[in-house]
Amino acid sequence: MSEFAYIGQALTGAEFVEYLKTYDFGPIAPSFPVIHNTYSPDASWAPISTNQSSWWDRNESGLSTDDIIAKRAKQLDGIMYYYRDTKGWNAGPHLFIDEKWIWLFTPMDTVGIHAASGNSYNDANGLHYSIGIETVGYFEYYGWPKSMQKLLQICIQSLKARLGNFDIIYTEVPKNRPDLHDHQISFHNDYNKDACPGAVITPAYAIPILQKPFVYMYDRYTIHAPCSVFTARAPDSPLAGGDDDGQTQLYPGDIVNVGDVSQGWLWTSPPVTPENPFIKPGIGYIPASYAKLKTK
Repeated sequence: MSEFAYIGQALTGAEFVEYLKTYDFGPIAPSFPVIHNTYSPDASWAPISTNQSSWWDRNESGLSTDDIIAKRAKQLDGIMYYYRDTKGWNAGPHLFIDEKWIWLFTPMDTVGIHAASGNSYNDANGLHYSIGIETVGYFEYYGWPKSMQKLLQICIQSLKARLGNFDIIYTEVPKNRPDLHDHQISFHNDYNKDACPGAVITPAYAIPILQKPFVYMYDRYTIHAPCSVFTARAPDSPLAGGDDDGQTQLYPGDIVNVGDVSQGWLWTSPPVTPENPFIKPGIGYIPASYAKLKTK
């Protein structure tokens, strides 16, 4: 059995952008994304039924972010084992996207297995191959949740900027014509599976979402009460280093970027400014009750 091309790593949207900046696609890069849904696993935001045993995000109440990543990584391993051991594949889709992370599956410098004739094709100019993107959930009745939409925007737009060889458009063409979908977006049902990526995820639904600028890499929160920043998710933990004799203080009206919301705490950046709107989170944690999600 040949070795399966697999990574199994979770990245935030911001981490994915940084990852792409130095990624070596090799002599031939992918030139057309293909959008899928997992169907199984489904998820709380797009379930097959009320039976939670197959939900991607099952049994996660009270878990830390690190524990959720570890749990989902094992589930992703299980998908890899299914592709390898049951289907006999040596590769799979390139990316899985849930409501929190972009998961690296098969390396993007490798021809994946995910869409039959949509995996790749050859012409007089040589090999052309797609990048398979799985959206986690069963989207027959539900659309992509907002957080997944943002990650998809970051993923597709960052790939477009990095590769420079496709546009975020869709053209209706006969089935099994990857040559006519090259250099633009296509969907699994353009090739061999009519029910993927689900009845809701039509080109008319998906393309405007994928085209919409994501504006900010992080969720932004407005501070509404004075608060100190802690080094851990506990009020008795040391204060974060910074101004004010070793503690970083945030004040009402400050706007911060938040990279993680877990256990009632926000992992936050210093206050952002118009000149520097993309400051990375990392100074420490504040109680979530001291800030409100900024919607505009």
